[in-house]
Amino acid sequence: MCFALATGVGKTRLMGSFVAYLNIEKKIKNFFVLAPNLTIYNKLIDDFTNTSSPKYVFRGIGEFVHNKPRIITGDNYDSVSQHELFKSQIHINVFNISKINSETRGGKAPRIKRLSEYLGESYFNYLASLEDLVLLMDESHHYRATQG
Repeated sequence: MCFALATGVGKTRLMGSFVAYLNIEKKIKNFFVLAPNLTIYNKLIDDFTNTSSPKYVFRGIGEFVHNKPRIITGDNYDSVSQHELFKSQIHINVFNISKINSETRGGKAPRIKRLSEYLGESYFNYLASLEDLVLLMDESHHYRATQG
């Protein structure tokens, strides 16, 4: 599904509503939101976490008042233990593709693909094993890759 909307009409709020709908109606609890750059990454983190912001994406969604989603970011995922993953019913991973790609310089595997002592596997493999993981790409027209 793709939402192609003009700037300023509330695409991020729509993304939050889409997450809420999939969680409430379809019982999906794992989401991966990908940002193309650091500016959008930081904005997404704020929009998904700052409950006092007028741009908070879950404003007015009663089901999320007492069951707040756990926001896991590209900055804190490597310190999340399996025990902490079960504290919340909804997990929203917010990552920045540019940051992941920059970690591969020099032939190294990105941090997300390295073994996590907390999980016993890489966070990438953990995410790949989730049967209900939904991928959302903000500003998807900014992503570039060769076919294959």
